[in-house]
Amino acid sequence: MTDLSVVIVSYNVRAFLEQCLVSVERASKGLDVEVWVVDNKSVDGSVDMVNRRFPWVKLIVNHDNVGFSVANNQAIRQSLGKHVLLLNPDTVVREDTFTKGLEHMEAHPKVGGMGVPMYDGTGMYLPESKRGLPTPWVAFCRMAGLHHFWPKSNQFNAYYAGHLGEHDTGAVDILAGAYMWMRRDALDEVGLLDEQFFMYGEDIDLSWRLVLGGWENHYCADTSIIHYKGESTKKGSLNYVMVFYNAMLLFAAKHYEGRQARAFSWMIRVAIYGRAALAVVRRMLSRWGDLIRVASLTLAAFGAWLWALDVLGQRQFNWHDVMWQGGGLWALQTVALTLLGGHAEHSRLHSRFRPLSAWVAASSLTIITYSLWPEAWRFSRTGILGLVLLQGIVYVAVSRRRWKRSGNPKMIRRVLVAAQDLPAVVDLVRKTEGVHQKQQAHALWAHENITPGAMHPSIHGIPWVGTVGDLSDVLQIHNVQEVVFSGRDVTADDIVKALPELGKRGVNCRIAWTDAGDLMASGGAARPSFVDFQRGLHRPEMALTKRRFDVASSALMLMLAPGLIALGLASWLTPAWHVLRGQKTWVSPGSLDVEKPHVIDLKHGLGDRAAQRKAFTHTQDYHWKKDLSVVVDALFSR
Repeated sequence: MTDLSVVIVSYNVRAFLEQCLVSVERASKGLDVEVWVVDNKSVDGSVDMVNRRFPWVKLIVNHDNVGFSVANNQAIRQSLGKHVLLLNPDTVVREDTFTKGLEHMEAHPKVGGMGVPMYDGTGMYLPESKRGLPTPWVAFCRMAGLHHFWPKSNQFNAYYAGHLGEHDTGAVDILAGAYMWMRRDALDEVGLLDEQFFMYGEDIDLSWRLVLGGWENHYCADTSIIHYKGESTKKGSLNYVMVFYNAMLLFAAKHYEGRQARAFSWMIRVAIYGRAALAVVRRMLSRWGDLIRVASLTLAAFGAWLWALDVLGQRQFNWHDVMWQGGGLWALQTVALTLLGGHAEHSRLHSRFRPLSAWVAASSLTIITYSLWPEAWRFSRTGILGLVLLQGIVYVAVSRRRWKRSGNPKMIRRVLVAAQDLPAVVDLVRKTEGVHQKQQAHALWAHENITPGAMHPSIHGIPWVGTVGDLSDVLQIHNVQEVVFSGRDVTADDIVKALPELGKRGVNCRIAWTDAGDLMASGGAARPSFVDFQRGLHRPEMALTKRRFDVASSALMLMLAPGLIALGLASWLTPAWHVLRGQKTWVSPGSLDVEKPHVIDLKHGLGDRAAQRKAFTHTQDYHWKKDLSVVVDALFSR
């Protein structure tokens, strides 16, 4: 019998799984550990990656997605470990995690299950690392948010085991399935995961069955892990809400009776509808938040401006008429700005002037409309000028606030923590970003066993400033926005230790796996695209060139409208207007996958192989003359 059997169930998280297995391999050194991976019909190459990079892993490949419980049980039944660890693929364990776990279990023979502190990819502590039994009262406090007001109270925060601190070791009721260490003897007594639970709830059920069976569950703070949390299922989605709360209903039906079961079921159903409504509101705010802010603030400022003209300027408005007339112009200004793309995404370079042009066009439309009104309707030209100017001021302020929140994409202040891997890390970061950024970057030696004077000279202009132990000081002195750790040079122990500090300062954290070409973060893996093609359309400067061609050619075509009409080519004028406004592009971007529609498909009339070859070369070696030839050919030949 081996010391430990690690069971990982994977579903379309290849990059996370690869990272997890590297950390498991390091944590297994000197121990008798077997590792099982159960793949639930992934289509992202996970199986091939495991076979190629980790041949020592025992792999089970399912032909269907059988769910979390069934997949785990498949491996548990075949495993030989004295202890069994259920581990999520989107986790990173420290080098001492397994050793510390074995020591704790040996020192506490009555412990049937164990969990550890977990931190997400941004360094934030995950409170679900330790939990209590979700009774109706406990669930109510959690859903009502009462646990936020009394985080250390076992009465109001029993859901997150408030009696136990983040760094304290002690008994808890419920363990998290992302890292669930169990004693084999305990599993033999209480049974495996209940396969009624497809996903979620099975960890709560098994944890409580361990307690009912006379075993203890412990939260062990001697070590910790990274858990990126929810990469297999996006937890903000309505589908997640339904799956999770339906699992809670199943748990209540299994473990509660009578009034307690009815109360729990009622709260869960209220929570489902509440979370669904909240998801809809959040989606609306995320999409139309700036529109709502600009519209409401403009209306308030416009009303104050008219009041000032009335009182201070002694205009003596007829407020009944002014309210509907001014309100109509405010609505026109707001709708026009929106329809003209004023609130569209402007992160791409070719859209940088759209906000200004949209505001100018909307303001012009409002002023022209006011000038065409009957004389009896025109209450104040000064008031209307105030409307458009105030909207411009509010629009700039809201846009600047959004820009500050998202940060300047052209200026990144980062620290790279590496050793011999630094050149490869620098190369991977720059290739993945796909743009020549103005960055203030510094490097930290990945280990402590070197003096600053003995460090290597700067690489790619990035100077060494200290060792990994100096990270806290460097974050403060250089006002760092992001830290990139080398997965090859930096231990998981050092990364996990650094996460709380990064989380408190709001610093982004990524792990660079240069051999695989992955940059790992909470959002997943970032991979370079067309990294060797300096004139590829993936590069923002080439996308800007394409947009300039679109603007110049469509403007010229509209200027020559009478001639085109005379030649029977009037049908080209409407597409030209759409291209000028940025709604379309003249020529399809070849093999590059973008959402913007095109007017002309450059692969038109070609066979499959010729079409693929032309699309690829057009994308990886772009020049505006290529678009010009396609447009001219379509204009005069088709």
